[in-house]
Amino acid sequence: MPTVTLRDGPNAPVGNDYCDYCHQPKNSLSREPPELLVITVEELENAVRMDCKTCHFRYCAIATFYASPETQVEFSQLRFFTFDSSVFYEIFKVLGTGDMEFSMIPERNMLPGNTRSDQTFWSIETWIQDCLSEHERCEVSFQSSYFPKRVLDVRNGQLVLREELDETRYACLSHCWGPSQSPIKTLTTTIDDFKRDIPWSSLSKTFQDAVDICRRLLIDYIWIDSLCIIQDSDEDWSIESMKMAEIYENAYLTIAATKSTDGAGGCYASADPETVSCRPVVENLVYCRKRPPEFNQFYRQRNWPLLSRAWVYQEMRLSPRVLHFGSEEVLWQCRTCRRSESRSNDSDAPTTLTYNDRYITDSDLLGWYNTVYEYSHLALTFEKDRFAALAAVAQREAALRGPDDEYLLGLWKNTLLRDLLWQVVPHQVLQRCGKLKAPTWTWASVMSRVTWPQLGRNAGLQLLDCTSLRHIDVQYTGSPYLGRYERAALHICGPLIATTLTDIGHNGIRGLSDGHYDLRLGDLRFLPIHQADCDLNANSSTRVDQNRQVYFLPVAIQTGVTFNVLGLVLIRNGAEPGSDPEYERIGMISIQAIEDSPSIPPHPVLAVGFETISTRLVSHLSSLPTVYIRLV
Repeated sequence: MPTVTLRDGPNAPVGNDYCDYCHQPKNSLSREPPELLVITVEELENAVRMDCKTCHFRYCAIATFYASPETQVEFSQLRFFTFDSSVFYEIFKVLGTGDMEFSMIPERNMLPGNTRSDQTFWSIETWIQDCLSEHERCEVSFQSSYFPKRVLDVRNGQLVLREELDETRYACLSHCWGPSQSPIKTLTTTIDDFKRDIPWSSLSKTFQDAVDICRRLLIDYIWIDSLCIIQDSDEDWSIESMKMAEIYENAYLTIAATKSTDGAGGCYASADPETVSCRPVVENLVYCRKRPPEFNQFYRQRNWPLLSRAWVYQEMRLSPRVLHFGSEEVLWQCRTCRRSESRSNDSDAPTTLTYNDRYITDSDLLGWYNTVYEYSHLALTFEKDRFAALAAVAQREAALRGPDDEYLLGLWKNTLLRDLLWQVVPHQVLQRCGKLKAPTWTWASVMSRVTWPQLGRNAGLQLLDCTSLRHIDVQYTGSPYLGRYERAALHICGPLIATTLTDIGHNGIRGLSDGHYDLRLGDLRFLPIHQADCDLNANSSTRVDQNRQVYFLPVAIQTGVTFNVLGLVLIRNGAEPGSDPEYERIGMISIQAIEDSPSIPPHPVLAVGFETISTRLVSHLSSLPTVYIRLV
């Protein structure tokens, strides 16, 4: 939270009716206090002596904490405060309190202190019933006839592996295997024993808790990946892993051990006493407590480690209902809303760019770019799973696009030239996948978060006629969604513009410090902004010499605030005699049209000149010789 001291503002109201510190009317509690106020304890005490009701309210919130007069406190409206920007406290009134004087204070629930409690399960059952009876959106894709090939039967105090049942209701478990990769597994040597009984003592704490949750919610069956797929059978894994979409989409409920990094962490948790214990601000009306961890799906957070895992992404995207067991509370997430025991994490709107209702509503094709943006930075224990962990979502994307499209190792046939314009998000460690076999033209070849220019504010993109896709040469071994292939090359025809890394740089805008701006196409001048796919420096295994010839393949024009030409940066490999020259991708480049003048920094061409620039550029590119290349 930035440090902003509002009382020093030049336009602050003054006079006997206003507080010298918060600049709010002194005689009433402010309905719209400043977004941020930074003030010391001593200054708050002075404001209280001046009879400022708003500052008196704030002072009551911090009065139960020991704080010296010089201690600085940051307040966000009348909702949150912190002493050190690391621990935040929330101010709330208990749900059902109707006092109008504190109408601006949010309502919250007090936490029971343990997510195993009867109070927690009462909340869970309420959420389930509300969803089943009131949420139309949550019913759309449910197919009551689907049931997985194998499930665990939790009835009668036993745990037994069952096959080919004719049932309708089951739960799924979403969990982290952990670095040891050692949860109990079904193997070809253990499957017959597990059909008779799975010893309780052999289960991890997470598995035991998940079974207990099912029994308390009267759910008879649960699907757990390590026990319902034969882990040492490539054939069974290939078949069952391709059913992930159906398995999670049709689950009655997905239980997520969201707080745990491995099986030892379990689902249940005891909350921090500071989150459970509520300090009075106004007796019997308003309280404060340590704020429960904020929920933010698909972004790395230490409080929700499960959500940093790539395999979990599709489980969250496809499950119609999820119970997140966190370190402080349980959260409910369905296609209609999110609910939490504390109410601090409640939301009535989708919380991510591509929420789990994408495949039951119409959506534009940028949805796939958002999907990859969310997925590409998530953690994998094995690089080889980069395609497989997204296979279920890719299957649903294929159904959305229609039968005339084709999945191509993370990209799509009908939008391939646009899809090739992915780029690594700046300011990350640049790294090629070392153990995953992937062509350089797909985003899956890098272990970094990626995005597309179309996701930015300058959305206008037009493909150039001078560059065309001539042939796709991809031969898979097995399902295309698992990413295993014998060969994968794209045959492209277009103009190649020779340059060097000295001219275009490695990462970001080249030459802002040394005055080097020139990249010319005909009589037009451009500022190159090159985002490398991997580390090209001298000490890297993917190094490229600064003076080695590289090539710019123009693909599209993007106009918005500025005029840009987008394309790929390629290096040439050796090729067999008689075949098309072979190239690898090493980056994506955007070159911005700038005025042909000596000014530093250069001035971008204004929108009024875009039409002229476009005509001259297309004319120049059309005059260049085209080359047939094989991109691998």
